[in-house]
Amino acid sequence: MPKLTIDGREVEVAQGTNLIEAARLAGIAIPYFCYHPYLSVVGQCRICLVEIEGQPRLAIACATPAADGMVVRSQTSSRVREAREAVMEFLLANHPLDCPVCDQAGECLLQDHSMDEQGGQFSTHMVETRRTFPGLERRLLGPHVVQNQNRCIHCSRCIRFTQEISETSQLTYVSRGNHAYIDTFDGRPFDDPFSACAADVCPVGALTLREFRFRKRAWKLRSTPSICPGCSIGCNLWIDHHERIVYRFTPRENPKINATWLCDYGRFLAESLNAHGPAPTFRDEDGSSSSPPLEETVRALALELKAARTLRVVASANLSNEELFLAREIFAGYLHGELVTPVWPGEPRRMKNGHGVWLASSDAHPNANGARRLGLDIVDESGLARFLYGAADLTVLLDPLAHPYLAGEEALQLLRVGHTLVFSQRQHAVCEFARWTMGVASLACNEGTFTSGADQVQRFQAAFAPPRGALPLWQWFTLLARELGLARLAVATPRDVFQLMVSQERSFAGLAWEELGGFDTDSYREHQHVG
Repeated sequence: MPKLTIDGREVEVAQGTNLIEAARLAGIAIPYFCYHPYLSVVGQCRICLVEIEGQPRLAIACATPAADGMVVRSQTSSRVREAREAVMEFLLANHPLDCPVCDQAGECLLQDHSMDEQGGQFSTHMVETRRTFPGLERRLLGPHVVQNQNRCIHCSRCIRFTQEISETSQLTYVSRGNHAYIDTFDGRPFDDPFSACAADVCPVGALTLREFRFRKRAWKLRSTPSICPGCSIGCNLWIDHHERIVYRFTPRENPKINATWLCDYGRFLAESLNAHGPAPTFRDEDGSSSSPPLEETVRALALELKAARTLRVVASANLSNEELFLAREIFAGYLHGELVTPVWPGEPRRMKNGHGVWLASSDAHPNANGARRLGLDIVDESGLARFLYGAADLTVLLDPLAHPYLAGEEALQLLRVGHTLVFSQRQHAVCEFARWTMGVASLACNEGTFTSGADQVQRFQAAFAPPRGALPLWQWFTLLARELGLARLAVATPRDVFQLMVSQERSFAGLAWEELGGFDTDSYREHQHVG
């Protein structure tokens, strides 16, 4: 393994590591625009120039592998500073200085490096008329991506992404020289299923997302590590939020699963996390409804569950491992009810990991593999229908979104037979006649683990506290366990549930809560938000 010195700091790196990544390991930031760790190296922006002892010319750090004994100067070299200032001058010659109205402000590499390389002053000596691209400003390039071509610095990141990662090759340069601009190769809308990633890799404000534009300044956002709820692949992401409102998902690095990418489907589920279930509602035989206090609700639920001679429970592969474990222990174990977990494949989805391998989704749920690990009874649509056709005094739905079948007329008719208890994050047709409806907080207010399609157990964190009246499902279960007299399940946190599960389940044995999730603060992320 090569050992080198960068700005006086000695660091040992793996063979083949370039100088940008070697400097990162040494705690030194070398500026870059065209470089991305999961894209090919083209070396065209030239901002990453460094001085290497013994070499007459400056070298670009992105395309220079670390060598044993190499002595590199980046921040300590006057030649490097002069060269980088010249590069910035060229880039700003045509770039509009519109940071106050640019949606990328606060997470723009050009803005950051300009301030760094120009002594804290964002300025240019350009006095001639700037190059512009009439008709290519604020243009909707596709369903999600908005183009402001005047800001483009021609780093080619977006083009390389569609060629190397999504493999659609939809983006390219059109025209030549000073008039070159980004467009789809055939002029059709940019409908790549990973189109939003092209905006992610754009280091300036040339490509931005229609769904997020001008909704919230980036520096106001707080980022919480979580897992995508869209399918079984288990992509790692950040929940970007402010004042208990989720504004977007952004990718969180995990080389084994999603590198630094997210598909458009999963990314735009972010808005759904702002929906939280209503306060507990009890509907009487005459159709009148009321909202009892929490303590009274839990007491009444425990009485209903104990009184039921026949109990059937529909779980969900959208629930965390901890919630599924508690559901099994309470409803199937202590109350001797029948419990099934419906699973369906949904739309085919895939993701390319950091090793260039495509991972395919097998289920439309984030935790179907967790249900299998826990030995729950997995059913498809026909199995769910047969289960609901059976007679029962009481039916409990732990998630009405567990399967599309539950929203159909047949299922709704079957659920009207006997009493129904529903735990729901949002309004659903079954809530209109259920005897009890309990509000459940969204993933943004929950904590726990999911098991990915690749059988990797991953942890997610709560971004903020749930609104009044809605609780995470695990908390409903622990309150019920306490009321039912199940002291061992009346725990305080999901971590406690996880440790109980690890001690009891062979399939989770040996796992440690603190080691799950990959919450590494040094993970690759160009734009950290300051809360």
